[in-house]
Amino acid sequence: MKKVIAAGLAASMLAVTAVGFAGCNNDETLRSKYEDYFLVGATMSYGNFEMYEDLAKEFSSMTCENEMKWDSLQPEEGGFDYSLADPMIEFAKEHDMGVRGHCLAWHNKDAVPSWVYAGGFDAARERLLTHARTVCAHFDSTVYAWDVWNEMLTDDQDEDDTNLFRVSYADDATHGSRWHELAGLARNQSAEDRAAANQKIEQLVVDTFAAAREAAPEGTKLYYNEYFVNNTYKCRKLLVFLEDLLEMGCEIDGVGIQAHYDITSFDAEMLENLIIDIHELGLDVQITEVDFSMYDYNADTSLYYTEFTPEMEELQAHCFAKVFEIARKHKDKVSCVTQWGVADDSSYLFNMPVPNRNDWPYLFDADHQPKLAYEMVMDF
Repeated sequence: MKKVIAAGLAASMLAVTAVGFAGCNNDETLRSKYEDYFLVGATMSYGNFEMYEDLAKEFSSMTCENEMKWDSLQPEEGGFDYSLADPMIEFAKEHDMGVRGHCLAWHNKDAVPSWVYAGGFDAARERLLTHARTVCAHFDSTVYAWDVWNEMLTDDQDEDDTNLFRVSYADDATHGSRWHELAGLARNQSAEDRAAANQKIEQLVVDTFAAAREAAPEGTKLYYNEYFVNNTYKCRKLLVFLEDLLEMGCEIDGVGIQAHYDITSFDAEMLENLIIDIHELGLDVQITEVDFSMYDYNADTSLYYTEFTPEMEELQAHCFAKVFEIARKHKDKVSCVTQWGVADDSSYLFNMPVPNRNDWPYLFDADHQPKLAYEMVMDF
């Protein structure tokens, strides 16, 4: 769906210079401004975390972009390696930032070594539980929250509550999951076979949360993390999935809403409703990966912008401001808002989904200066 949130904001953009941002104070930071609301985080990587020393004061939480995923921590079976993650943890400690652990379990073939799946479902399950216990024990209380499972749900836009999970790897090697394949999920299977596969997948999730709970220190929060990108059908599937997990006694504390958006199609109403619906299940919400691209992710991939125009900046500013406004309104439901990146000099979006394409997705520009989006997020 195309839903430009500026329907109610276009007029206010014209008055943006008149606002003057009188509420902003040069001594304030994101973390100090939002101290009574929720944690404000950023994602960093081993290759860039030191270059953001100047902006670390803005954030109260840090997520490692890739350094706490399986292929970084256990590239070979039993060979745990924390040489990338540990220095980043120390950086976070030095700057009084909490750390979100991302992530214990995922399907992505670039993040999970192929040996994990050898020997079938039961063998892979045991490796997963061992990985979860070992990693949670190593990081101990330095990690206040873990994304236990990441991106399991299908993008299919239908109302079939049994069609919950992304297809198997055998059906789609690009988007499918080997976990789901091993559990018996397949495209075009009978309703009975799908139900059996779904039950096996959900039990695996419950077992992984239990392993993380067993090994992590008391007080560590455990989350399921997912992207939605304006897919209301997927929101419905999430709620069905969560209800199943809760009925099974899953040790889940909350849900991470990734919030990878673009400036032309952000559905603010969907985001707010999803926060409310998750909270009504008794679960916390963290907005875990927010950014605002200049491009519709699924649109023309031949489109390249060469400059960040004032019009782009204004629309992006209102989008960011709306996310933070919703989170403030529901501060009893939202405990953290994390930007997936720090500043416009470094972003995964420079190469995804189109290689070597300019983008300007964050609150800070390439010179680490606050953009209009930052000013509006701070103006309340």
